[in-house]
Amino acid sequence: MWVNCTLRSGLLFVTLSFAIAKHKQSFFTKSCCSKVTLTQAVDSLFVKAAWLKATIPEDSIKNIRLLKKKTKKLFMKNCQFQEQLRSFFMEDVFGHLQLQVCKEIHFVDDFCSLRQKLSHCISCPSSAREMKSITTIKKTFYGIGNKGIYKAISELDILLSWIKNFLESIS
Repeated sequence: MWVNCTLRSGLLFVTLSFAIAKHKQSFFTKSCCSKVTLTQAVDSLFVKAAWLKATIPEDSIKNIRLLKKKTKKLFMKNCQFQEQLRSFFMEDVFGHLQLQVCKEIHFVDDFCSLRQKLSHCISCPSSAREMKSITTIKKTFYGIGNKGIYKAISELDILLSWIKNFLESIS
């Protein structure tokens, strides 16, 4: 009888665990945009970024890059770096950008919306400390003066392709 009671309580525990796990999983998918929706938002930003790039002077600094190939590996693996990089573009790049075309095509609003959706969908422990890679990017960005904005905008397609690759890599 004692064995029967132990088995039943174990079975109850396992059943409850599965029910809780299923509830948490369904909550995640209900409260988060689908991967398809997020990918479509990135595709829309690609088009708007091309439009935006066409309205600014061409990036004349060819020997400096903000978003390097080795940085992509960090982006793909580290959600804190992803958030800090998106914040850098929102605050440092777009915060200094005062082009009428940005308002007309709603680029900054759409990028902010994507940033919020990604932050909401991908749980990531927040970090008050800025990562070294972000500090390096900011140092380079501010080191080249006003041309830093043009450099960052010219590399938007790189950032957007990283975001798209990341979305494709998650299950």
